[in-house]
Amino acid sequence: MRGYAFLAVALLAGLLLAPAPVRAGAILKISDDSQIDLGFRLQALYLASERDRNGDGDFEDYDDFKVRRARIRLGADITQWVSAFMQTEFAEDPGVGADARIIDAFIVLKPHKLAHLYLGENMAPVLRQNLTSSGALMAIDRPALAYKNLTWGTRAPLAFTNTNFTDFDAGLRGDVDVRDTGLTLFGSDSLSPELHFKYYLGVYDGVQESSRDSERYAGRVQFNFLEAEPGYYNSSTYLGTKKTLGIGLAFDLQDSVAREQGTGDNVDYAMYSFDLFCEHPLGPGSLSAEFGYVNLDLDDAGLLVDNGGGLLGVGRATGEQAQGEGFYLQAGYFIDNWQPWIDYEIWESDGPGDRGSFQLLRFGLSYFIKGHNANIKLGYEVAEADEDFAGTREDTLESFVTGLYVTY
Repeated sequence: MRGYAFLAVALLAGLLLAPAPVRAGAILKISDDSQIDLGFRLQALYLASERDRNGDGDFEDYDDFKVRRARIRLGADITQWVSAFMQTEFAEDPGVGADARIIDAFIVLKPHKLAHLYLGENMAPVLRQNLTSSGALMAIDRPALAYKNLTWGTRAPLAFTNTNFTDFDAGLRGDVDVRDTGLTLFGSDSLSPELHFKYYLGVYDGVQESSRDSERYAGRVQFNFLEAEPGYYNSSTYLGTKKTLGIGLAFDLQDSVAREQGTGDNVDYAMYSFDLFCEHPLGPGSLSAEFGYVNLDLDDAGLLVDNGGGLLGVGRATGEQAQGEGFYLQAGYFIDNWQPWIDYEIWESDGPGDRGSFQLLRFGLSYFIKGHNANIKLGYEVAEADEDFAGTREDTLESFVTGLYVTY
């Protein structure tokens, strides 16, 4: 694979500017209890990786300049009890071009701090990483295992979540990818000055590919010691501004998400997760560390089909192959605007011959020009499959990425 890391290092070295705290978007005040908040997020990157470009079973080098995220966010406080949020996403679709779509659209009713009601299209509370803001990620992007939940595809994309292999993908998708449409009850409070909690409980459309109409149910509880993480969303790193230890548990369930091709039986989905998070001063800097465990069950099914008998994607993994258990561990050390970081993941598939199992190692370096508002990140990833990637004679994928990340 061609190496362009020296370009990124030179770019980092030339940007030794002092950081500033993260700020919200532009605020337009309408009345004492009404305002509009306008913001944006842009993440542009360069990716050097490998793929089978000519169908001979061997990987060849390729590089790609990519807009990973381009978003406009619009929030509004209608009264102190009612707010709303909308967010667009720029998407690149191969062979189609670029387009924009709405990815968040929800209303929040806030009668009490322990009872905020989110209604509309929003992020379901499954894993900590699913509830981590894309503007406050540490290891360039989310762990591959974050995509194992239902509406994120029950898959594990590699190359910093830019490459999807059918070995790890059962083909399940919701009507609104990544998010889901439904209702979430959320609340947070402090039990003491050093013990805090928040909870999520929701019902959503989920995936409706079988002969039955069923709902998706998800819930999560999180406890924090020392300082709280009070909002709906978390961060992967607070850049030395927080001292906290968080513990989270979650479930995600839906019956009859699809049908099994061989038997015609309806297939149920279940995911359970556990996570730990720590941010604490250490020496002259601050340590951020996170561990997450994921267990996915798809009824030990074969190939999944919709109610009409059509395969959920061509050449996909069986349900048995996509399901399994695994964990990720990521850590970073923030000092003088710099943060070296590392991410390690293991997924053990339940499929025969361990097909669908992999190990992944990422490490890299970030420089924060202005906190999470503006930063540069570079990273290197090595992903090793237990069996050759589908359609190839390769079992190892190496990738390098560097990018600029701006949010306001």
